[in-house]
Parts: sequence; C-alpha cells; structure tokens
Amino acid sequence: MDTNILRPYLVIPKLIEQPTWGGTYIAETKTWQHRLELAGKKIGQSYELYDKSNLSLATTSDDPSFAGELADTKSVETQSSVPHSIPLSRVLGGQPMLLLLKFTQALGNSFQLHVPDGTIHSRWKAKPESWYYFEPGLITCGVKPGVWDAYRTAVMALEADIQREAAAVGSGTKTYEQAKASIDVLVKKYDPWQYVNIVRVEKGTLIDLSPCGIHHSWEEDLATIPLGNVLYEIQVNVMDDVATLRSFDKGKMSKDGILRPLTIDEYFTYADRSPTANDPKTHMRQATLVRRTNQFTHERLLHSKYYTMDKVTIAAAGTSFTDTINTFRHLYVKTGSVVVTSGHISVHASAGHSLFVPMGCRTYEARAKTSQTELLISY
Repeated sequence: MDTNILRPYLVIPKLIEQPTWGGTYIAETKTWQHRLELAGKKIGQSYELYDKSNLSLATTSDDPSFAGELADTKSVETQSSVPHSIPLSRVLGGQPMLLLLKFTQALGNSFQLHVPDGTIHSRWKAKPESWYYFEPGLITCGVKPGVWDAYRTAVMALEADIQREAAAVGSGTKTYEQAKASIDVLVKKYDPWQYVNIVRVEKGTLIDLSPCGIHHSWEEDLATIPLGNVLYEIQVNVMDDVATLRSFDKGKMSKDGILRPLTIDEYFTYADRSPTANDPKTHMRQATLVRRTNQFTHERLLHSKYYTMDKVTIAAAGTSFTDTINTFRHLYVKTGSVVVTSGHISVHASAGHSLFVPMGCRTYEARAKTSQTELLISY
C-alpha cells in the first residue's frame, strides 16, 4: 500500500476499557456509544496519537468503517494491524513520534510524580505531561509546606500496615472483605490527603506538569464531579512502568491480596520540594492570543521545550484557518466539524476525532462545517 506523506489522515484511536474507573463520555463524544463493540463498556482512555498509532485511509469520520481499536494497557504497547490503514511510522519518514496524546475519563488514581528532566537512572525516565480539562475536575497538586517529614512517616507506616493486611489475605487468615475493611480504617487514620494540596479544577484549565518532580493525583467526588476527571493529556511518550513513582495507592488491593508496588523512597528522593513547585498556581497556564481575524481566533494554550498545544476557534461554517508547518500537526476536533485539506486531498472529522498532518504537507487548510468549531492543535 502506497504511503502519501502529502495528505492529512484520520487517526484511529486506541480505546482502553477501564471497568472500575472509565465511563461513557469518550464514546459519546465520538458518537460511537451505539456501536456494538462498545456496548456496556466503560472507556477510560483514548490514545489519540502515539508511536503505535494507525492512520485510517477513510476520508470522513462518518464512514461506518472508521472505528476505534479496543485495547488494554499491555496490548497498546505493540503495533497493531488494522484493515484500510497504515501505521503512523510510515508517514514519519524514520523520525520518532515523541508525543503521547490521550483523551481521558478517570476517577481517582495514586499519589505520584515523575522524576525531573535530566535524571540519570537505570529504570526511571522523566515524563513531562500537561492536562487540559474538558469538564470540572478534582486533583491534588503539590505538597503543603513544612510537612515533608510527617508526610513520609505517615505513608511509610500506612504501607507497612497495609502490607500486613494483604499478607493475611494471602495466607488465608483473613478474608478479602475483612482485610479491606481494616485497610479503609487505616487510610482514614493516616489520612495522606492532609499533607497535599487539594484543588478543584475549572473547565478549560490547563495544568502544566512538564517540569516533573511535582506531586499529583486525580481525585474522586461523585457528588460534585460525577463524570470524574475528563481531560486531554499531552505528554512525552514514556510508559508508566518506567516513569511513575508512587507514595500511596489509596488502599487498593486485589481480591487475592496483591498490592501494586510503591516506590516511597524514590518518590521522596526525586520530589521537588521548592515552594514554587508545590504551589498549584505555578502550574496553571493562561491562554495567550497568537492571532485573531474575522474567520478565526488562534490561542496558545501551552508552549514548553517538549511540546506545544494551541486552540483554534473558527467562527462560522465555511470559513477557514490556514497553517504553514515545519513539523507535523495533530488536530483534535473538540467541538464542531472540520474538513482539513492538503495535497489536494480533503479529510473530514467531527467532534471527538483526530487528524494527523505530516510534516511533508508544509501547509494545510482547516475549513469549518459548523460554527464555533474548536481545534486543539499539538506538535
């Protein structure tokens, strides 16, 4: 199959089922909620772009043959083969894809951080990442001043107690239900949340954790954020098993008494303890205007040495945004509908879907099919 590096492509998303913390938001945004393969499934993440992505040869996201790939957290790490598609690597011309873009709906996760950029370690790699919130959310971000020693003492003691409960399940001296009840009491007793900043995130907030070394977690409050944390992630393409240090896993334990390993010593070794790094406001970015015309508004949401993310709002149907590029562009259609043209080939994408514009295009036009079409453009 010939590869054309002078045209845009629809990206085939990898959909990750997460029965305990996913939801229906992603499928509904893509208008795929009625597809039989997704019936009854909770989707936690959609990989919108990464080094193992496939590009569809369909020219509209309305094509019935255009569908996401169902995957899990292990299979997503291998290149798949999909009919009527080509692997992203074919249009990159030997260049690596360093970005990972995800559309996420998640409930709480562990207390974690990533090692600072420049860290030399046999296992751990830095993972700069940033979050753009589509809906209100709840997170922890940074550690409160003056509590580092108390925080470490608490999570070390809590983990030791949880390990004893898990061992009792493994040996058969306690049932899972008995041990889990005890763990829930222990978590309330030690209360690791008392040491970190709990932050309510407004819709449209961008949180930039690209400096790394910064404590963070997603939190749950079904009463006030029933959807969980719904966000668009841009990050360097590094897998969690070599990037994420954890100090507290919120008392999670499998039915057979297995716990996810924590890395408490390394978490505290690599945490940035400076007051600035632990102030949540440090990591909240404000959009800056790049250009405004009668046809569109172009804003910069984020620029770091790792990646850039812009938002383009095209005001009316039939009007367009034109971009000249010297590297690839990834376009996620947040709202509305758009036709992207380059190399005499036009590709249509509606809300919730992504397009990839190879570097070889040099220029492309994004023409809105609806008013107030919003594009998130990453590179």
